[in-house]
Amino acid sequence: MKLTIKKTLALALSIPMILAGCSAQTNEVTPEVNNTSDVTYKIGITQYMEHPSLDEARQGLIDELEAQGLKIDVDYVNAQGDTSNNQIISEKFVKDNVDLIYAISTLSAQTAKNSTSGKDIPVLFSAVTDPVYSQLVTAHDEIENITGVTDKVESLEILKLAKDLKEDINVVGIIYNTGESNSEVQVDEVKTAADALEMTVETVGISSINDIPQAVNTLSKKSDVLYMISDNMVATSIELIANLAIENKMLTLSSIESQAADGILMANGLNYYNLGKQAGVMAKKVLTGEIEIKDLNVEQPSGLKKIVNVKTMEALGLTKDNKAFEGAEFLD
Repeated sequence: MKLTIKKTLALALSIPMILAGCSAQTNEVTPEVNNTSDVTYKIGITQYMEHPSLDEARQGLIDELEAQGLKIDVDYVNAQGDTSNNQIISEKFVKDNVDLIYAISTLSAQTAKNSTSGKDIPVLFSAVTDPVYSQLVTAHDEIENITGVTDKVESLEILKLAKDLKEDINVVGIIYNTGESNSEVQVDEVKTAADALEMTVETVGISSINDIPQAVNTLSKKSDVLYMISDNMVATSIELIANLAIENKMLTLSSIESQAADGILMANGLNYYNLGKQAGVMAKKVLTGEIEIKDLNVEQPSGLKKIVNVKTMEALGLTKDNKAFEGAEFLD
């Protein structure tokens, strides 16, 4: 396979060039296949910001296409958390007439959809919790020019683990970015799940990373456990949140597998590298003409993994025989 990656990290420094038209992994391995085609597919990857989960989703797609034997020319541009940059990135990819846009995050996908309206450029997304609520698709099986893999994890299962940790847990705390529709959807879903378990939810909305210390402090006084939803701003500060929670003796749970390594007590969630590989399988079908994108339904993530951070567990006075840790992998 021929792989070329053009990577833009400091987008602010490259905007003039763009406007001018310049251009933790798992053991699951896809078998190599022989590539007899001389076609090189140009893929534009737009990513809202840098943090491990989104980076893994990007690498998973690239590795999967490599394993499938496709020749790809990847143009990766990171918006550095600036919403306005998403528009510039997507318009650049349209002008470059890429063969496919891979949008990582809800905000990136929304902009890519708008920029490709009326164009013959397919868009795949990942790291999107609810593509219907975010108006990317009208239904998971009603596709026009955009589809992909969601990162939705059922909140009810996470909250059941909270009850297993300590029976007297009744109040769940959530920190979320008020500017992400993806996060608002998840907050509503957690509230619904909490009602079913006779629990309540306390939330603190933030608009910048600087709001996080006060948010943790507020929730430490009102809630029994801190639940990490899939929120980009929260994810970029997950180590800070984990440390502050430990200082306040707060239990922490996440739906993102990799966050256990960052200090969260327990993650029962998906692996974003595998999410990217799943999107890669879809991308190969679209690029090679095996299937039209309108016939490719939105897919759900496959497989969850429970991981416990031992240092956090011990700091909170818990032991490995806790009911909630049954079947978990312990990370030292």
